[in-house]
Amino acid sequence: MTTQATRAKTENDRPFEMDFDIATIKHLGLQMYSTLPPVIGELVANAWDANATEVEITIPEERIKDHSKIIIKDNGIGMSDSDLREKYLIVGRDRRESENTEWTPEPHKRPIMGRKGIGKFSAFGIAKEIEIESVRKDKVSHFVMDYDEMLESTQQLESDQRPRAEFPSLAPTGDVSQGTTITLRRITKFRTRRIPLASLRRGLARRFSVIGEQQQFEVIINGKPISVEERDLKRLLAKDADGKPYLWEYDEVEIEPGTGWSVTGWIGALERTTPDADDVDRGISILARGKLVQEPFMFNAVVGQQYALSYLVGELHAEFVDEAEDTIGTSRNVLVWDTDANAKLLEWGEQQVKDIAHKWAEKRQEDNVRKLKENKLYQRFKERAKDIGNRRALQLADKLVRQAIDKAPTADVGELESVIKTSLDFLEFNAFWEIAQDLANSDVQDVEKLLSLFKEWEIVEAKEMMRVTEGRIKTIEKLEYLIEKNALEVPTLHKFLKEFPWVIDPRWTLVADEVRYSDLLKEEYPDDKLDEKDRRIDFLCVREGGNLVVVEIKRPKKKASKKELDQINEYVTFLRAHMKEQPPDPEWGIKSVVGYLLCGGLVNDSMVRVKQEMLEDTQIYVRPYSDLLRMVREMHKEFLDRYKELKERVKE
Repeated sequence: MTTQATRAKTENDRPFEMDFDIATIKHLGLQMYSTLPPVIGELVANAWDANATEVEITIPEERIKDHSKIIIKDNGIGMSDSDLREKYLIVGRDRRESENTEWTPEPHKRPIMGRKGIGKFSAFGIAKEIEIESVRKDKVSHFVMDYDEMLESTQQLESDQRPRAEFPSLAPTGDVSQGTTITLRRITKFRTRRIPLASLRRGLARRFSVIGEQQQFEVIINGKPISVEERDLKRLLAKDADGKPYLWEYDEVEIEPGTGWSVTGWIGALERTTPDADDVDRGISILARGKLVQEPFMFNAVVGQQYALSYLVGELHAEFVDEAEDTIGTSRNVLVWDTDANAKLLEWGEQQVKDIAHKWAEKRQEDNVRKLKENKLYQRFKERAKDIGNRRALQLADKLVRQAIDKAPTADVGELESVIKTSLDFLEFNAFWEIAQDLANSDVQDVEKLLSLFKEWEIVEAKEMMRVTEGRIKTIEKLEYLIEKNALEVPTLHKFLKEFPWVIDPRWTLVADEVRYSDLLKEEYPDDKLDEKDRRIDFLCVREGGNLVVVEIKRPKKKASKKELDQINEYVTFLRAHMKEQPPDPEWGIKSVVGYLLCGGLVNDSMVRVKQEMLEDTQIYVRPYSDLLRMVREMHKEFLDRYKELKERVKE
């Protein structure tokens, strides 16, 4: 039987050509995309833009071997020979701008997801070979992009020549009758374990809101379609005492009146704090045009109920972030926040997270009180306290239990039973009667004054907080002095940052100083090989969780140029390569390498700014000393205000 595919003919036998920069390919593929969901996600987005109704993904279910392959096949409109040559193989082509449209053709007329024209390179993050076969109007285009051959071709060029890759036109395979099929070979990941299919399904499900019958877009992995339920995190939300979910919803909320910057979606709280229990990344995702544009995060919120952040998840749709102006980072999964609209979104989201964290804590407390009243141990406590016959003592003891709930809103009633038992024993102590008697003999009449005794422990806590805060303020002042004096990297700044790492990142209260990695870098990049002005270069390597963090220290008034950015990139890349070559070390458990460049800021150069943004996409950051000062001051303002508030309450 003759199929449409076997009847189809190659439209043009000329090789396909592409002008490229190998550094760009490395950045857009090898460095930026290293996990499967983002890579497959880019190819699924391309299928959506091709008006496909089905995307069939074939993933090896055994451990990856040399012959293994990953196939992404869609039934879209396909690409003609001219489409490939004049559009697909043009690096950085903005389809929306070049075609002057925001929509795909009829019959579906969908909002176009793609923009930068770089998603095709994402697959180089996990594979060395990308085969493209596309059929449009019975004409077949078929070729292979080989990363190693592209790299080799650049090494044979003169310095003034622009690299151009040639991909021979191949005969039809007969396997593609409509649309485009992408086949990934020479896969570099998952060589020691199987691809976790369940995690991949969840990852893809949560990257797109358009999967399902309603949008006529089905994504199938190994024969099983992804369901709408697989991306429905609402079903995992905790429920209150009335059985209602901890959920806050938004329906076309305008974040700035008169701008049209509207947000739709929801934020909720899960039952558990640990992602390991449910494989759900904490934080709020942002989507536009049905696709993830911001990985889950907390809008940089710092809240008094910090523990609440480990419960919060959500999904917000903000179409304005991907309309007239492209405000999505190069990796297409983080937003650029320095536009007016996005800055307002960040400010609005931060306030929402703060408000919800506070409301969530109050609601949990109320629910725990309701559940506590049904607790048998608590009922026994009430009976025994009532038998004592002293109403004031009963109020005092009961308040102790309730305060335990107030200070531990995440605890369930079972965890509070030990507090209740302690309170039962507390009723037998004479000291309790003495306190109650003193209060009874005083002129205090209202309940707030009566309970002020139990507020004293808050003041003790606040004073301890103030002591720590005052110590940190002195540290901040010392940092300000070192910046003003333009202190040397070695030994002054190195010693200071090693002792007070939290000024770089507030999470680094206690970190492990990884001297062996600092020494490894200095062996690979010795001081005497650097230009005279770059001597005294210094590293601080620390371990934070599963990350190895490389901090390159420059003097406070040193402005970073492209050279300094290239240096920190080289150091991080070297250690990442070193980690891959080493056998797994269960004692250290380092999973990734992150970089920080501490300096006085960037030189005034647009290319340097672009380079900085590209590095941030690969978790290499530039942090000016001025930002450190601002951050630590803001971080401690809430502690100081809280102390003053509690102190005034005691005086009343």
